[in-house]
Amino acid sequence: MRYKAVTFVPKRWVEGLSTALITLISWVALGALGGVIAFLLYKGAGVLSWAFFTDLPRRGMQSGGIGPALVGSIYVTLVAIGVGSLVGTAAGAYMSEFATRRRIVRFLEFLINTLAGIPSVVYGLFGLALFVVALGLGASILAGGLTLALLSLPLLIRNAQEAFGAVPKALKEASIGLGASELQTFFRITLPIALPRLLTGLALATGRVLGETAPILFTAAVYYLPTYPKGLLEPTMLLPYHLYVLVTSGVDVRQTYPMAFGTALTLLGLTLAFTGLAAYLRFRLKRRYRV
Repeated sequence: MRYKAVTFVPKRWVEGLSTALITLISWVALGALGGVIAFLLYKGAGVLSWAFFTDLPRRGMQSGGIGPALVGSIYVTLVAIGVGSLVGTAAGAYMSEFATRRRIVRFLEFLINTLAGIPSVVYGLFGLALFVVALGLGASILAGGLTLALLSLPLLIRNAQEAFGAVPKALKEASIGLGASELQTFFRITLPIALPRLLTGLALATGRVLGETAPILFTAAVYYLPTYPKGLLEPTMLLPYHLYVLVTSGVDVRQTYPMAFGTALTLLGLTLAFTGLAAYLRFRLKRRYRV
């Protein structure tokens, strides 16, 4: 009986093909991002100016600037990321470093994965019921920021858990072996080494928080309020909702379209600025701790 010879593809060909495919996908993604940025620059760069960033909207948002919406977005984002990063980091640290029962950790991971799949509009309704109505905060920057903090928690918790888990176990055991407590080891060894990874998750969460519209629609944003916010318990205009209003509810669409593209470009630039700051801090920390 004759056996038919079986030919195998050389391993180096498979590796080369995989590398080429991954490289192509990466360049396509970068090209898409570059195309979006170029399109927004082409459509909206003409309206960008210091006055556009600082002036109040006038004539029913048909002229003027986006000052209140820009400041309101920054305030809401700072509240959301400030609260979300503290709670998310603490929860991730507990699950990775201090929880003693794996069943509890698996149950918490199941809950976090479930929260990550909930639509953002549901978070908005929950924020409306809890922060706006039950706690009496009203439609305000604080209520919107707390709602967005809840929205960002699944991402921040899982990122913190992975960041702390990636710290070499030998370093933790050496610290404890030298007489340090678990809490001292966490703050002096684990947390500094994990900071670069924590900043990466913080940048991703910031990008998502900045672009959300549904949660702030119920908790913080107003249609038209041509004044700067004076406190955390006041409502405010916000860039995502302002952009939606300019595109869908403008009286003269041809006049408001350039402002809409300028608003979108500003929102993108704000996201890139936060991401760039996080990347810079991560680079400095990696050089400092050599991780």
